[in-house]
Amino acid sequence: MPGESEKAASPSFPPPGRQWAEQLAIGMALVIGILIFMAVFHPVQLTEGAKVLGPNHLWAYGWASAVGIILQLVLHEVGTFVVAWRVKLPLRFRLFPLGANATAILQDQPRNIWIDAVVGLAGPITGTLVSLLSAGTYYLTDNPFFMGMACVGYFYNLFTLIPILDLEGGWIAPAVAPQAWLLGVILMLMALTEEGFNLVLLFVFCFSVPRFILLLRTRIPRTDDACTASQRIFVGLTFIVLVVGLALLGTYTFNELTIAVPEAMGD
Repeated sequence: MPGESEKAASPSFPPPGRQWAEQLAIGMALVIGILIFMAVFHPVQLTEGAKVLGPNHLWAYGWASAVGIILQLVLHEVGTFVVAWRVKLPLRFRLFPLGANATAILQDQPRNIWIDAVVGLAGPITGTLVSLLSAGTYYLTDNPFFMGMACVGYFYNLFTLIPILDLEGGWIAPAVAPQAWLLGVILMLMALTEEGFNLVLLFVFCFSVPRFILLLRTRIPRTDDACTASQRIFVGLTFIVLVVGLALLGTYTFNELTIAVPEAMGD
C-alpha cells in the first residue's frame, strides 16, 4: 500500500529536546574551539572583541545610561507585545529580557511556525529601529551618549537572535530554510573576519552552523515547509539582514565610542 511505503520511507527524528541538545552541544564545541584558536593565534583581536562585553564607555554618563538601557529593553519587549496582539495571541503583560518575553507568550500556544517566527522577529526589529533612531540623534546632536545607546541596542538585539531556545532566535529558526542558513552562515563568517572580532556574532554563527548541519543530515525536520515560499523568503532574509547588519553596526559604533566619549569628556 502507498501509505505504508511512504511511512516506511519517512525519516525518524530524535525527540525535540534531543534535537536542541545536539544543536547546543555542537554550537558550544564550536564556540570553545574558535575561542581557543583565537587565544592562541590572534590574541589581540580576541581581546578587542571581548571589550564589547564591557560598559561601552557609558560609565561616563552614570544613571542616564541605566535609564537609557532599561528603556531600550522595554521598547524591544513592547514590539513583541504589539505584534502578538496583532496576530490575536492571548497576552500576559509580563516583561522579560533576552527574548524570554516571546517564550512567555508562545509557550502555551499550538505551534505555528510562521506565527512563532513573526513574534520572534518583532522584538529585534523594534529594538533595531530604536537603535537606529538613537544613532541618528547622535549625528544631529554630536552627543556620544546616543551613540552609546545605539551600540548597546545593536549588541542586545543581536544577542537575542542566537538561534537557540528560549531566545527569540530560537522561535525564528524553525521557519528558516536550509538555503537561507547556508547564505547566512557564509555572510556571518565574512563579517567575523572583518576588522573587529564580534563575540556576539560568534555565538550566532556557532549556533547557526549546527542548525544547518543537522538539517542536511536529516537529524531535524524541515519545519520551514509549514510556511509558504514568500513567508520563508521573508523570514530568512530578515533574519540574515538583522544579524549581519546588527553585527557590523555594533562593531562600528563601539569603535567610534572609544574616540567620541573621551573627547566629549575632555579626556
